[in-house]
Amino acid sequence: MNPEVLLVSGLVALSAVIQGVAGMGFALLCAPLLIQVFGPAEGIKQVVLLSLILNVIYLVREVRGARLKDALSLLLPSLLVAPLLASWVKQVRPDVLLVIAGTLTILSAALLAFGVRTTRLNGVAGALGAGVVSAAMNVAGGLAGPAVAMYAIHAKWPVTSIRPPLQLFGIGVNTVTLLSLGAPDIHHLPWIGLLLGVAGGGVLAVKIPAERIRPLVLSLAVLGGSWIVVKGLL
Repeated sequence: MNPEVLLVSGLVALSAVIQGVAGMGFALLCAPLLIQVFGPAEGIKQVVLLSLILNVIYLVREVRGARLKDALSLLLPSLLVAPLLASWVKQVRPDVLLVIAGTLTILSAALLAFGVRTTRLNGVAGALGAGVVSAAMNVAGGLAGPAVAMYAIHAKWPVTSIRPPLQLFGIGVNTVTLLSLGAPDIHHLPWIGLLLGVAGGGVLAVKIPAERIRPLVLSLAVLGGSWIVVKGLL
């Protein structure tokens, strides 16, 4: 098997495991490599489709905790913005898109790591803003999660109930993003890596505390984001 294929499959598996354990981190970890291997346009579409598949799987496991009202408050502004941004992204040069995607990855990891807080993320205005920013980051870098995760923390959602509504939100925003950008080449998707990662994440989620793995996720995200920024600039 091609070493590049093995590397992609391995990282997707690891990212899916971490997503299952920590409830976050899939796109932050694997987006830089997929964008590097397949190019910005195709790589982003692959990240979005893989994220969508994970959203569905993890929501099925926790469907009783999906709070429809909370998910819709974030999703509705995203649905309006994503198609407009997608038409712009299709016109952006690949090297510029690399820099944008890498920078978004680094900033997302940094904001989550330092626990940045602001009163602007509270209430209806905060939900609208988080939904719009999430849609923008998803179209430009495959990163829908960080903005809405920050909103959930600021809104003081109970830790145990954050993941289900965010999975429901992810299904909506990732579906609209794919419809706007177009579908990726499914023949290149690392299906085996994804399935192994989902299985591993389900087993380890009950054994490893999420807080133990979170620093590793954010550190690797910064390294990967930095790499594709450098590639875009050179």
